[in-house]
Amino acid sequence: MLFLFVEDDENVAAAFAELAASLGHHADVARTGGEALRMTGQMRYDSVFMDIGLPDIDGRKLCEYVRCAGASTEACIVAVTGKSGIDMESSRQFDGYLRKPVTALEVAEIIRRC
Repeated sequence: MLFLFVEDDENVAAAFAELAASLGHHADVARTGGEALRMTGQMRYDSVFMDIGLPDIDGRKLCEYVRCAGASTEACIVAVTGKSGIDMESSRQFDGYLRKPVTALEVAEIIRRC
């Protein structure tokens, strides 16, 4: 499977990609929403793990864009946030969500479900 991790924190992004690789999958990393849009427009990803607190665009809006156009419209999109008080369960555009800090077990479970 091919994954995209959209995360502005370099260490978190590297950890996500390393975990996917340890589970036998390939993972790309986008550090901004703009980069994620370009990548999802050109490549068909099976799953996209998306930080909703990106510096250049809200992850919920980015999810809408990915769902509407490009090569990854059918991807399993998982919201990832470190902020409390955000009702991610009501955000129906996501296929799942994770709250930071995320454990390897949580990521592995989402990967298996997607």
